[in-house]
Amino acid sequence: MPEDLFRPQLGEPHHCAYVVEGIESTVSRLVDQLGAGPFFFIENVPLVNVRSRGEPAQFVHNSAFGYCGDGAIELIETVSLAPERVERGFAAPRPRIQHVAYVVPSTEVVDLRSSLDERGLPQYLSTWLGEVETTLHDASATLGHDIEIHADNEGLHDFFAMVRSAADGWDRSAPLRPLQS
Repeated sequence: MPEDLFRPQLGEPHHCAYVVEGIESTVSRLVDQLGAGPFFFIENVPLVNVRSRGEPAQFVHNSAFGYCGDGAIELIETVSLAPERVERGFAAPRPRIQHVAYVVPSTEVVDLRSSLDERGLPQYLSTWLGEVETTLHDASATLGHDIEIHADNEGLHDFFAMVRSAADGWDRSAPLRPLQS
């Protein structure tokens, strides 16, 4: 068996994302049923340079980020998606897991993304949010969900540290907290 068959390694998952019909109702259920929260809500996530395989694309959505136990989760409520390959990535019945995200060193991210494409897990969406570069790769036939790749950076660490800090000792007050985008 070739030594690099299972390389590059993705490492530990960073967070799991779920596509949902409504963030507010989903947060309510997650708080009541699993004790998850609090969640930080970003309306119309201000993405830039949204592309799908080199072409301009649309990924207009709202997101909420919180913790459930020791795991970070993202809730995604779509508003407008294009082209069709992007729509397909978010089209299955809801709620459902949409992707598992991984953070990789910036020196390795280009090779990893190319390797995923070569291995039949094609990139279908790329976006920027501030200094956070993200790609989504179609792993639905392999895993039942997609893979999200982030280049490691301080802004990503700072944001999730803030979300984690709010979850520590949370008293269930203000379960959905708006953030200015």
